[in-house]
Amino acid sequence: MQRIEEGSFPADPRMDSEIGNALRTMGWATFDRADLMLGEVEQRELDQLARYAQTLPLDGFGGDGRHRCYAEAVLTPSTRTLCWKPGIVGEGGKVEIEYQQATEFQPEYGGVRRRFLRANDHVLQLSLIHRLIWFDFDLTGWTGRDEPLQCGFHLVRLNAVPGKPSRSTPDCLHRDGQPYTAVHLVNRSGVSGGLNYIAAPRYAGERITEVPADALTTFMLTEPLDSYIIDDAAVCHHVSAVACAPGARSGARTVMLIDFSPIPLAS
Repeated sequence: MQRIEEGSFPADPRMDSEIGNALRTMGWATFDRADLMLGEVEQRELDQLARYAQTLPLDGFGGDGRHRCYAEAVLTPSTRTLCWKPGIVGEGGKVEIEYQQATEFQPEYGGVRRRFLRANDHVLQLSLIHRLIWFDFDLTGWTGRDEPLQCGFHLVRLNAVPGKPSRSTPDCLHRDGQPYTAVHLVNRSGVSGGLNYIAAPRYAGERITEVPADALTTFMLTEPLDSYIIDDAAVCHHVSAVACAPGARSGARTVMLIDFSPIPLAS
């Protein structure tokens, strides 16, 4: 595994801020670019990440205009280090990472060993990525902070063209199976839709139309680094499909997902 030293990212005292408090009391919280206090280098890296997202392959599981890459790291809180897993060589010599969720959390591909392109090393070494990972982790107030855990990183671009919307999977309210997941908008252009929904966990597996309107909280990520974080035990969530905006030839919505979970026994 590739070891990345994180000495420049000390623990963030804002884990006790309004964001962290909202996460602990409501099970979810939103925040934005201003909360992250990024430097000039990290601001530029966001543009690099958006360009990289344009090169991602189509998701081989369902497609639907969804392009993605993935990576996993072992995160050690006591030393503030990340060690990225190297992945396996797949078809055509591309390096891939295997990803699996239980049917309870992924009704469309539950139990399927999906393989996604591994995010390249240049992306995984970006200061922006490391800052987001540690910012999100510090918000969780994770107990047992001396024990290593698994950190997942997804980069997902939903690409829509006229008459062909693009959607996430699963297409229902769901939980992820990882204790905490944060979502950060990279960019959004030429699309409508992409509305986020939060509901009580008992509604997991239900379509939005099957849930009482007063049981749903909605919001939309519209500006780069508009973000939210969820406690998987406390809420379920969903994002609606994106469609090409009127008059646009194509449109896209790109997000980063960062999740934290105990290291599986088989790892």
